[in-house]
Amino acid sequence: MSDIILVLLAIIILFSFVRRYLFFFIVNAISKKLFNQMQNQPGFRQNNTIKPEGTVTIDADPPSKSKGNDDRNEQYVDYEEVK
Repeated sequence: MSDIILVLLAIIILFSFVRRYLFFFIVNAISKKLFNQMQNQPGFRQNNTIKPEGTVTIDADPPSKSKGNDDRNEQYVDYEEVK
Protein backbone atom coordinates (compact mmCIF):
# COMPACT_ATOMS: atom_id res chain seq x y z
CA MET A 1 0.00 0.00 0.00
CA SER A 2 2.81 2.41 0.84
CA ASP A 3 4.46 1.62 -2.51
CA ILE A 4 1.36 2.78 -4.39
CA ILE A 5 1.23 6.01 -2.39
CA LEU A 6 4.93 6.69 -3.05
CA VAL A 7 4.51 6.06 -6.78
CA LEU A 8 1.45 8.34 -6.97
CA LEU A 9 3.28 11.04 -5.00
CA ALA A 10 6.28 10.78 -7.33
CA ILE A 11 4.02 11.04 -10.38
CA ILE A 12 2.29 14.13 -8.97
CA ILE A 13 5.61 15.83 -8.19
CA LEU A 14 7.05 15.02 -11.63
CA PHE A 15 3.90 16.24 -13.35
CA SER A 16 4.06 19.55 -11.43
CA PHE A 17 7.57 20.17 -12.80
CA VAL A 18 6.79 19.00 -16.33
CA ARG A 19 3.55 20.94 -16.75
CA ARG A 20 5.36 24.30 -16.59
CA TYR A 21 7.55 23.40 -19.55
CA LEU A 22 4.72 21.65 -21.35
CA PHE A 23 2.48 24.71 -21.02
CA PHE A 24 5.11 27.08 -22.45
CA PHE A 25 5.92 24.64 -25.24
CA ILE A 26 2.26 24.42 -26.28
CA VAL A 27 1.72 28.19 -26.07
CA ASN A 28 4.89 28.83 -28.09
CA ALA A 29 3.85 26.35 -30.78
CA ILE A 30 0.36 27.87 -31.06
CA SER A 31 1.71 31.43 -31.24
CA LYS A 32 4.18 30.48 -34.00
CA LYS A 33 1.39 28.80 -35.97
CA LEU A 34 -0.91 31.81 -35.65
CA PHE A 35 1.90 34.22 -36.59
CA ASN A 36 2.71 32.19 -39.71
CA GLN A 37 -0.98 32.15 -40.68
CA MET A 38 -1.13 35.92 -40.22
CA GLN A 39 1.91 36.44 -42.45
CA ASN A 40 0.42 34.29 -45.21
CA GLN A 41 -2.76 36.37 -45.44
CA PRO A 42 -3.01 38.46 -48.61
CA GLY A 43 -3.46 41.78 -46.80
CA PHE A 44 -0.49 41.34 -44.48
CA ARG A 45 2.54 43.34 -45.52
CA GLN A 46 5.68 44.04 -43.57
CA ASN A 47 7.60 47.17 -44.51
CA ASN A 48 11.24 46.32 -43.92
CA THR A 49 12.50 48.54 -46.72
CA ILE A 50 14.21 51.75 -45.70
CA LYS A 51 12.79 54.68 -47.63
CA PRO A 52 14.95 57.68 -48.47
CA GLU A 53 14.32 60.82 -46.46
CA GLY A 54 11.63 63.03 -47.96
CA THR A 55 9.75 60.23 -49.72
CA VAL A 56 6.00 60.35 -49.14
CA THR A 57 3.70 57.42 -49.84
CA ILE A 58 -0.02 57.29 -49.16
CA ASP A 59 -1.59 53.84 -48.92
CA ALA A 60 -5.10 54.82 -47.81
CA ASP A 61 -8.10 54.82 -50.14
CA PRO A 62 -10.11 58.04 -50.39
CA PRO A 63 -13.39 57.89 -48.47
CA SER A 64 -16.35 56.99 -50.64
CA LYS A 65 -19.28 59.37 -50.81
CA SER A 66 -22.49 57.88 -49.54
CA LYS A 67 -25.72 58.61 -51.39
CA GLY A 68 -27.86 58.33 -48.27
CA ASN A 69 -28.91 60.97 -45.76
CA ASP A 70 -25.65 62.44 -44.50
CA ASP A 71 -25.72 64.69 -41.39
CA ARG A 72 -22.76 66.74 -42.59
CA ASN A 73 -24.69 68.02 -45.63
CA GLU A 74 -27.67 69.24 -43.62
CA GLN A 75 -27.95 72.85 -42.54
CA TYR A 76 -28.49 73.97 -38.98
CA VAL A 77 -32.04 75.14 -38.29
CA ASP A 78 -32.42 77.57 -35.42
CA TYR A 79 -35.53 77.00 -33.38
CA GLU A 80 -37.42 78.81 -30.68
CA GLU A 81 -38.74 77.02 -27.64
CA VAL A 82 -42.50 77.15 -27.34
CA LYS A 83 -43.93 77.40 -23.82
